[in-house]
Amino acid sequence: MTTKSRKNKPVGSIRVLIVDDEPLAREGLRELLRGEEDISIVGEAEDGIRAIEEIRKKKADLIFLDIQMPEFDGFEVLKAVGPASSPVVIFVTAFDEYAVRAFEVRALDYLLKPVNPVRLGEALDRARRLLHDRRGKGSDDFPERLAGLVADISKDRKPVERFLVKSSGRLLILKADEIDWIGAEGDYIGLHVQGKKHLIKDRMNSLEEQLHPGRFVRIHRSYIVNIDRIREMQPLFHGEYALLLRDGQKLTLSRSYRDQALGRIKQPF
Repeated sequence: MTTKSRKNKPVGSIRVLIVDDEPLAREGLRELLRGEEDISIVGEAEDGIRAIEEIRKKKADLIFLDIQMPEFDGFEVLKAVGPASSPVVIFVTAFDEYAVRAFEVRALDYLLKPVNPVRLGEALDRARRLLHDRRGKGSDDFPERLAGLVADISKDRKPVERFLVKSSGRLLILKADEIDWIGAEGDYIGLHVQGKKHLIKDRMNSLEEQLHPGRFVRIHRSYIVNIDRIREMQPLFHGEYALLLRDGQKLTLSRSYRDQALGRIKQPF
């Protein structure tokens, strides 16, 4: 069965990437898209890590992105890629009332599993119109709406448990609990793990909100530390402290963060 609407002419070859951890779900989308003359499936990914690699490599115009996947879910994929660098996205999800409301508020398209061919056709038509406008104008508000969605979802999500970082051309998974301390470095953030530093692009305020408050504490505008890695605190001048970590690193607890940090450090987990 073809999903193509007669009201919308193809905008040219649309490069599509399918991201879903269920083989049957990927196969089902392939079958539904088979009759779309303007659709070219350029790749598939079965998990979030592979999805990030494929998005960066294949330069797709449109992604069908599953939300619930192991290791990195759909929202973590978008955060890693960056909404400004993301292709147009049609979300594919089992029913999630909160997520669906968030999609609708941001006027972003979603498909509920099992995918209905009529709804798929409607979503494709909207994607075609968006791509047509993007190619004609060279810009659109989709990245802003996508960034807003990621921010909305992040507010009610559990603390981040893993980070995906580049290292020597590879993608490594770092567990949050493995991090000793975190430092700001311009537009980047350094995750320090057993004497090694891994850079990610983020902001300290944003990252602080994602971390478990019982495990990590902000001690300075440029530092966040894993509470379990603190070995000793030495008083300095003007209400500041020197924190000695178990790996030998020394960091400054500034006066502006002192009360909050001391309160969190004293609290049992």
